[in-house]
Amino acid sequence: MKYCIAITLSVWLLLLSTQAIQADEDDTTVDEGQSHYLRQYMATHRFFDRLTQNGPDSQRFIEEQIKVDRQVAKQQLSWVTREHPLHNSLVFTAFYAGIYAGLFTIGGVAFNYRYAIRDFFTGYPDFADVLVHAGINIWSLFALYPFIPLSKLFYYAAFPPYLAEENLIITYGSKKNLLNKSTQHYIEDELFYSAWRNPSSDALARLHKILDKVLRLPFYSKELIYNEQAIDSELQNYPAHVRKRLNRFARSELIYQQTDSSINDSHYPVYFQGVSGTGKTHAAKRLAEAMGTNLAIVSLDSATIDDITGTSYDNADAKAGRIIDALIARTNSSQDINHDNQILLIDDFDRLFLSENPKAKEMLSFFQKLLDPEDRSFYSPYLKTTIKLPDTIILAGNHDIHALSQNKPVLEAIVSRLEKIEFTGFSPAAKRSIAQEILIPNKEKRYRSAGKLFENFALPALGYEMIDSFIETDQDIGIRSLEKRVSEVFEYFANGVGI
Repeated sequence: MKYCIAITLSVWLLLLSTQAIQADEDDTTVDEGQSHYLRQYMATHRFFDRLTQNGPDSQRFIEEQIKVDRQVAKQQLSWVTREHPLHNSLVFTAFYAGIYAGLFTIGGVAFNYRYAIRDFFTGYPDFADVLVHAGINIWSLFALYPFIPLSKLFYYAAFPPYLAEENLIITYGSKKNLLNKSTQHYIEDELFYSAWRNPSSDALARLHKILDKVLRLPFYSKELIYNEQAIDSELQNYPAHVRKRLNRFARSELIYQQTDSSINDSHYPVYFQGVSGTGKTHAAKRLAEAMGTNLAIVSLDSATIDDITGTSYDNADAKAGRIIDALIARTNSSQDINHDNQILLIDDFDRLFLSENPKAKEMLSFFQKLLDPEDRSFYSPYLKTTIKLPDTIILAGNHDIHALSQNKPVLEAIVSRLEKIEFTGFSPAAKRSIAQEILIPNKEKRYRSAGKLFENFALPALGYEMIDSFIETDQDIGIRSLEKRVSEVFEYFANGVGI
């Protein structure tokens, strides 16, 4: 008996080593069969339920929480890849244990009646000899066969197959508990589990693209501190009344973000009005920087509802939409941690009042609901979840929408709630300062970056005189014409240097 056990163990070790040698011969080859079964197992047993918590831990910093949840996701993924082959080996072992039990039972009965069997076959010695050898061969087959698949199962328990979406699983697991339930359901049931049950390259590509958007969405509110000196320095060329109003606006927004959000209170956007080049976008960028947050810019130029909200991924031209793209624009990857108390700038807002196009009217109706403090969110068909807008929203346009909305009750309903900050443009002295401190130095840096003949390029005194002369006669209250003139002057002197 002991010799049989030794032989069986030797065969099992030989088979196990054979599996290891085969894997070592090509360590870049993934056993697709095992990966497929592993994905099926993870989908059937709802792997992501293991990572579910009650919700974000308010006592822990967001970075620490994501770090801890990422480690948990790694551990659970590592365990399930080993759990799967071990689970199968237990089922497999139980099946063959039943067969062995039956064989031993038959053998025990045969042993008890061995003398009767011997007497029965005494007259047929040749047949008895054949039967004995056949029984030994059958026993050897049943004894050794299970160790072939068992050796594979134990090998994959020790060296589990690699999943191409491993990083996606871990990254999603690190932020899963920061997402709302509907988003979790969409990502897990309609993306991960569906792709695992019916794996394909298209399903994996879809999973990657959608997760890249979802995991870059804002998750938390960061503490903002307003730097008034910085904004005064950045906006020193703006008219005094504009600077004072922007300072008051920024301080009010910070106070509002620190208040109790459960209190029912109206909080409407502000409208930046001014012709092109009067510094509306520049002021919004400097305000965001002084507050320590991001500026998300959405342009309504030639936009439709689908351009703004996005379309379902099932469409041929699927897109996430301009609002989502703006909210995640300052993130580089799904590893980044984004915050929701950004400043949202909706540019070209006045276009909705000027156009008679039915699509523009549809857009205006959409924004009327979107900008209402009671419902400042929209449904994203691309991500199949509700997207909440930041509290601080700036609308910008060239025209006075208060005047455009007169005698139009539909428009007055929204415009009457908006406060206007008018950008009246820049004086000649302010333009000269902008040219000398910003436009000209930036152009010189750009030209010098070309190297060769332009390494030490600097605008000569005549160039400054040409620009000053233009400023004295410029009728544009903005700086668009000044920017164009500066470019022309640099081109003139650059041609003198040669390329």
